[in-house]
Order: sequence, then structure tokens, then C-alpha cells
Amino acid sequence: MQPIAHSERLLAVVGPSGAGKDSVLNAWRALLLSSAYGEAMAPHHARRVITRAADPGGEAHEPVDEATFIALRNAGELVLHWQAHGLFYGVRSRDLQPLQQGRWVVVNASRAHLPALLAAAPAARVVEITAPAPLLAQRLAHRAREDAAAVQARLARLVPPSNADFVVHNTGDVRAAAQRLQAWWRCVSPAR
Repeated sequence: MQPIAHSERLLAVVGPSGAGKDSVLNAWRALLLSSAYGEAMAPHHARRVITRAADPGGEAHEPVDEATFIALRNAGELVLHWQAHGLFYGVRSRDLQPLQQGRWVVVNASRAHLPALLAAAPAARVVEITAPAPLLAQRLAHRAREDAAAVQARLARLVPPSNADFVVHNTGDVRAAAQRLQAWWRCVSPAR
């Protein structure tokens, strides 16, 4: 992976499946856009490229097949890329361009891939969104993307600790979780 310039404004969001990362990030984005930050001042949320079909109500990712993903990766179009749960994930170079313009960029990343991301972007900040295991299991079952065995495999997956700069416990009110994230972000980006 090539070095990522201006990584001090890169926010890598990680957490277990079912923690509600997309929900918290969407609520935070809505909070930012309804505040004085507006579109120009709010962090850019990088859109991921994933080898998974679009899921109504889920993440607004760019769905591609595996061959297309590999071609994008081999062509250098994906500045970040990793595999998890039998899928390929990536972030296009253009989605990190706002870093060059002095803006923050938020990337929904992977805990297992975090060491590689931090090697390329050593000044990036890490936020972990999490929830208790029974709640994760309930959310994954409700999502109904996988059978019970696959859900259990996700929950049992061992990953290195994130050593996050900030942890958001998403146990109920998503807006409250987004407000905690917003309060922390204001502290690390005082110029905003």
C-alpha cells in the first residue's frame, strides 16, 4: 500500500459486524449537515467498493464483481483494499483526495486490516464503534445476510485490538452515539 499524505485528517472507523457503524456514521453525517458545518466543512465519507450486491437500507457502497475489483486494485485505483468475510473491500484513490484540500475523510475500515492502514497513514485517528456481544448477535440475525453459523463465525472472529483513539458504545440511541462522536471530533479538529 502506498503512503497516504495528510493522514492526520483521516478517520478510520472500525468495529465488529453488527455494531452499527453505518448507522452511527449516517447519523453523524446528518448531524454535521444540519449544523453550522454544512457540506463544505463536514468530513468527506469515503464510499467503499465491495464485492457484494447493493443492500436496500444498508451501506451505499459501490457493488462490483470480484474480477472488476481485482482489475481496479491492479490498476492502482484502490488506495486501500482488504478481504474480510469472503468479500473484497476497497476505497478508490479519488475518495481520499479531500485530504489534499484540507478536509477530513472518514473511512469505514476493518479491524483486521488496521495495521496495514496505519502503516500507510501513520497519523490517522481510529474510532471504534462497538456493542455488547448479545446485541451484535441480535443485529446480525436481524440483518439476515448470513445463516446462524456464519453469524457465530463473525462473532467468534479474533482480531487484534484497535487501540482506538475513541470508542463509541452503540447500545441504543444512534443519535446519541453520533453526538458523542461529534463531541470527540470537535476536540481533535479545533479549527472547525
